[in-house]
Amino acid sequence: MVRVTGNFRKESPLHPKAEAALLAAFDAGWADPRKLSSSSSKAHHMRQEALESIAHQLSLRSDEIEILGEPLLGHYLSIAGLATSPKTKIFYCATSRSEVIATARSFDPVELPVDIRGNLDIAQNSQPGVLALQIANGETGIITATDEVVKLFPDCLIACDATTTPDASLLPSRWDSAIFDSGSWAGPSGIGILAIRNSKVWKNPLPHIGISRVPQSYSLPLLLSSVVALEAWKSDLSEDMRLRDLSAQLRLRIASSVSDCDIAGELDSSLGNISSFSFLYCHGEELLRELSIRGFDLDSGSACTSDDLAPSHVLAAMGILTHGNIRVTIHRGTTSDEIEELGTAIIESVAQMRARN
Repeated sequence: MVRVTGNFRKESPLHPKAEAALLAAFDAGWADPRKLSSSSSKAHHMRQEALESIAHQLSLRSDEIEILGEPLLGHYLSIAGLATSPKTKIFYCATSRSEVIATARSFDPVELPVDIRGNLDIAQNSQPGVLALQIANGETGIITATDEVVKLFPDCLIACDATTTPDASLLPSRWDSAIFDSGSWAGPSGIGILAIRNSKVWKNPLPHIGISRVPQSYSLPLLLSSVVALEAWKSDLSEDMRLRDLSAQLRLRIASSVSDCDIAGELDSSLGNISSFSFLYCHGEELLRELSIRGFDLDSGSACTSDDLAPSHVLAAMGILTHGNIRVTIHRGTTSDEIEELGTAIIESVAQMRARN
């Protein structure tokens, strides 16, 4: 099966201001901020301003954040940094990202089940360990009731996966580490933000020499571009409501026109720009190709690639259809007319595919 995402008609998901900043930064050829030359001093100053801006936009302190050149590594750093030994229990949601699951399985993993709405279906837990808390699911958009969940784990440290949204208000009132991804605010890929709130218990789990808490291998131009994108995203929060309205438009169109279709989660308790549809009697990969022929060049979802065609563990955990699935992520700049065209393309493609079968 294949889940699909992306802006329609090959529009870049990178924010235009971030793209301009990225090109300017590469043209300037910023020096290494760790060196002692005048150009390096300028780069160091720009780096500090970038850190302060990111911290402000994410409601953090600048001394709480570290920049990563490989966001996926952040899941391991966030969780393993809180583990006290290889026998530490790591509690994780059955719908967590594969990187989180892989990290948990290198310790003493405890998988937490979900119900058909994607909500954790658990009782209070008195065991100590680390709770790998998913803020919002990247495949379905379903938001976790974080404060309610954290209360069920009073003796656990909390490592948050915040890679799907820059909305810091969704973090629980108690947390110890968190990982953000520049891509969630239309910034460039290759920049992650590791937030360490509880520095007394978090320890660098990687082999290392020196005082740096994480590898300092990120690109400064990418960081500067990411800052511009985050500032632009936060300056126009009214777009979030417009994207939610577009998702509602698409969901209603599909639900009223296509039978035997599962829509994952309720929009009221999900990120406003993500929708996941599963169609009975359809093959996801064929549906992806059909939509591409109709002019909608959509990308495959993160949980299913050409190297891994296994059914989505997220949908399987929720107990909904795992085949004939597409995931639509609506980016800023997408119009209502495009949503209507996409809805028509999906409806017609599903009907044709079912007729052939």
